[in-house]
Amino acid sequence: MKIIKKSGLFVGIIVLLIGGYFIFSGLLEENDSSPITIRVGYNTESVTNASIIVAYEKGYFQAHGLTLQMVPLKSGREVMLALAANQVDLGIGSFTNFMTAMAKGVPIRIIAASAASPSFVLIRPGENLDNLTNFYGKNILVNASGINDLFFRSVMGKENIDVSKINFVDIERAYQATALMDKKAVDAVVVSKQDTEQLLESGVVVLPEWDRKGYDQEFLPRNSIVVNAEFLDQHEGETAAFLEALIDAHRLIHDNAPEAAKLLSDHIKKGSGGAVSRAAEEIVSQWDNREVLNMIWQDPDVTMNLAKKAKEMGMLERELSIQDVYDLRFENRLMVAQEEIYGSEN
Repeated sequence: MKIIKKSGLFVGIIVLLIGGYFIFSGLLEENDSSPITIRVGYNTESVTNASIIVAYEKGYFQAHGLTLQMVPLKSGREVMLALAANQVDLGIGSFTNFMTAMAKGVPIRIIAASAASPSFVLIRPGENLDNLTNFYGKNILVNASGINDLFFRSVMGKENIDVSKINFVDIERAYQATALMDKKAVDAVVVSKQDTEQLLESGVVVLPEWDRKGYDQEFLPRNSIVVNAEFLDQHEGETAAFLEALIDAHRLIHDNAPEAAKLLSDHIKKGSGGAVSRAAEEIVSQWDNREVLNMIWQDPDVTMNLAKKAKEMGMLERELSIQDVYDLRFENRLMVAQEEIYGSEN
């Protein structure tokens, strides 16, 4: 069982990239009259990247007069590094992958939502862990510094529970069910809704208090559309067209989920060289069961509350303002599209 340990290497890489960004960004010149190719960094295997993948495969970007270069990357962290190094213009990933760079002044901003899902706390049945207050002295498995970690700690603060008296462990996803059910190395696992299937098959149950108080109904931002702010200022029109293509993709996802899921499934299989397979029927089921909500826009307060908790936890060197995190120039258009397509569903 491989346990992931924290390292200062990641922060060091960010610092180097930030320095390089500010040295070289002033040397770069754009000719706005020339056609551009928009470079988009993304993870080819993520269902939460549906809007970008569907828009690309369906030809919506081209229909809006755009030329895209899709840049496959392994994780949201790699997307952040590519944005910071000016290797891509737009990207998609979790806010937690970008917040440290934002706090250090890297000009990258969220401009749209992509997908959201709840967090769940899962335990072994019959362990007398019905309430969160029973977690003192227990081992809780959660992806360190991720969305689930921030939300879980926010809930514990709301419940007046001292998290310093809880042991947090980070174990790779493939070993989580074994760690909880077989080895009993941990007492609970905190995961997003879309990652509960394998764990539930192993016999785990949802913490009763978590379910009773409705924490499993709070949809958290899993992925967001992020842009290099300098690119946005120079190419606002192209960025607006990019978002219109995403809106078209969301409309297809809503109106013809099987077709959209097939496009996504085929792209994931091709992008992973056949190593990862997500059946279209499985993807549609996730959407129908609200395991993953595709979203064009989500209230920025949700993300800003997570940013505040990250600062309280010492993950950020300074508190982030909404201007540090978001560029809201497209907010009205995206809010209208969200209502038109999804209404009260999402």
